[in-house]
Amino acid sequence: MTLEITSGVVAIAGILIAAWLWLGKRTLVTSIANSAPGRLLGTWWYNAWGFDWLYDKVFVKPFLGIAWLLKRDPLNALMNIPAILSRFAGKGLVLSENGYLRWYVASMSIGAVVVLALLMVLR
Repeated sequence: MTLEITSGVVAIAGILIAAWLWLGKRTLVTSIANSAPGRLLGTWWYNAWGFDWLYDKVFVKPFLGIAWLLKRDPLNALMNIPAILSRFAGKGLVLSENGYLRWYVASMSIGAVVVLALLMVLR
């Protein structure tokens, strides 16, 4: 019960102090605002306590730097390598199509020799 009464008294006292400071001539508030600490605090509060500057330095600048580094998407470029290699292999195979059976047999024989040579070298 005492906590509720205390919080009510504090709230009413705050309203009364604010009314005393801001309603009327405001000489006390003006003298505080024109003093050196008052100007410093006024500037600081006007600039959102420096939070916008801090947010810019901590979040925005690093994000923009990382985005600039990754603008060409290097991972996507790595994923395109197999597609590019198969495209070139397909073009090479299209060039080797000529309709002659002896060419196909010779190509398969050369391929078999290469595979056997690789098996002998790698063992």
